[in-house]
Amino acid sequence: MNSDVSTLLDFLEAQRVKQAPHFPTVKFDKVLSFMGTTSLPGTHLSVAVLPVVRLQPGASPSEMRVHLRGRLPRALARNECVTVHVDKVDQYQGYQIKSRPLSGAGSEAQVFEASGDDLVVEGRQIYTVHHSPYTMKFFEQIPYDEVEQTVGSVKYAFVGMGETANISPRFVFHHESKLDRLNLFHGDGLALKTYMNLKHNRQETRIVVDLDTFEGWALQGTVEEFAPHQHPAAYDRICQGFAAGNWGRPSRVFRFVADRFEQIAPFRG
Repeated sequence: MNSDVSTLLDFLEAQRVKQAPHFPTVKFDKVLSFMGTTSLPGTHLSVAVLPVVRLQPGASPSEMRVHLRGRLPRALARNECVTVHVDKVDQYQGYQIKSRPLSGAGSEAQVFEASGDDLVVEGRQIYTVHHSPYTMKFFEQIPYDEVEQTVGSVKYAFVGMGETANISPRFVFHHESKLDRLNLFHGDGLALKTYMNLKHNRQETRIVVDLDTFEGWALQGTVEEFAPHQHPAAYDRICQGFAAGNWGRPSRVFRFVADRFEQIAPFRG
């Protein structure tokens, strides 16, 4: 087996044990991961882990400014947005604060402000994210006080970039190695925001980190829906995981195959 894939498998096995105390009500082996998707075919979400300095109300109830320490992973391209995923994992609750798309060179101030290692993302819309496979409220008007109360003390955020960039939590209920490539399996209950991106672009960046240190891996690869008979062992474990969470049965099941991976860690400049 490829030594890098073996390292990833060891990391996932360790996280199965280490993450368990965070999710005591779902008594089944699992690893919380985060799906990073975009809507532009052939592109992967770019991601960084940045310390959260503070949250600030925006000009309207649907807006919020997120003050971070660090820098964007790369230059922002036209039509791309920035999304900040802030998650209170023990409460199964988090938020995505998304900027407007960049209209063109010279309009970056509408999306973010950067000065050295100080970064402020101009969030235009706030979305609720939840670790269960069911989230119906796509375009909520979420009060700032609710966001501040839930995630105001969170230390780190995932900052993603891409067209219609989206970062959503998913429990991995089964993983395996085939032909020296890591395979991760999960299920969904509804056609969530991530699924909307996957209809246009099956390229994904999967984020798996230690939930205490936020150190881990960003895996780039392809995700596809599969039929239960194609991967029966994985499907059985997903169904068992759903049952443990009292989520019924999955309506869709997916396999992610990693082609490339790199280590990620919080910015410490």
